[in-house]
Amino acid sequence: MKFGTTPLDFVIIGRSILSSIENPTAELYRGLINELAQRGHRTTFLELHEPGKKYVRDMLKSPYCEVWTYSNTDQLLEEYSYAIQSADVILMGSMVQDTNRIAEWIAEEARGITVYYDTNLSATIDHLQCRQDHAAFCLSADNLRHFNLFLSTTGGPFLENLATTYGIDQARPLYESVDPYSFYRTDSEKNYDLGFIGNFKLDRQELLNSMLLGPAQRTPNRKFSLTGSGYLESDWPKNLTYLEYLPETNLVDFYNRQHCSLVLSRADRRRMGYTPTRRLLAAAACGVPVLTDRWDGIDEFFEPHREVFCVNDEQDVLAVLYGKEEGHRRKIGGEARKRILEQHTTSHRAEQLLTYLAEITD
Repeated sequence: MKFGTTPLDFVIIGRSILSSIENPTAELYRGLINELAQRGHRTTFLELHEPGKKYVRDMLKSPYCEVWTYSNTDQLLEEYSYAIQSADVILMGSMVQDTNRIAEWIAEEARGITVYYDTNLSATIDHLQCRQDHAAFCLSADNLRHFNLFLSTTGGPFLENLATTYGIDQARPLYESVDPYSFYRTDSEKNYDLGFIGNFKLDRQELLNSMLLGPAQRTPNRKFSLTGSGYLESDWPKNLTYLEYLPETNLVDFYNRQHCSLVLSRADRRRMGYTPTRRLLAAAACGVPVLTDRWDGIDEFFEPHREVFCVNDEQDVLAVLYGKEEGHRRKIGGEARKRILEQHTTSHRAEQLLTYLAEITD
């Protein structure tokens, strides 16, 4: 296998690339595979499609890779061994059903580089430390070491400690990213002073109450928005617009209609740090001034108060919304977008992946 101009054959086993419904990894894989295709590499994506189960797909056919489905793990192991044997790179994503059985099969059949891409490091660590049982979807300690390369959307001390504790030779961060042709600044009319996009999560509800609902209640002459499923409408402020679902194709317009965008991390991501979310990167790519809670490592991705506003409570939010001039906020948004274009696009992540693979073959 040679890296450079020679096309590589990738096989990726993941949750799904055809459906992003309740599956945020779909967008991650779509962006990464698209960039690999533009560099001449070929990808076959394998995903589970159980007979009789209803699947809602927002992509009928991938324009940049082959998609093969399997009805159960037995079929996967019986029919796709040749694909694994002939691939230059075999990448397995986290939270795939029968994870350990598939990992052992890959270790036996693969002739190329094997990669595990963990997009939920918190669940992996909880499983390994017996805090939660994700046996069907998380790797065992032994199978962690079967792969030539361990990638994670979380970097920093937690990834380093995992590698040291379980003897993983090659553990590298491969963070979330965005396509700048999909997320960009427009001159849309601003309809909301502050907006938040994200499904209901109990562990961040207190932050949402403080940083979105609180400011809305205090400033009834301003407009706010909340988008996501799972919320129970109660005594929300009348100046808050709620949308249960927003298609991916409408996100750019929605971000650009906000004077500022609020991005709050889940509790597990705040605990680990070094985990920039796609929501954060997408809002920044649109040039919208972003307000976000502070977490360890954020300054490796954005400079606080020059590229994003770090806020801790309601008063911090109000200080940004009404204590900063519009021109200053727009400058912050512009600096964040510049940082995205320089470091956090899907193209950057594809190049990082290829660099990691080349290091293994040296």
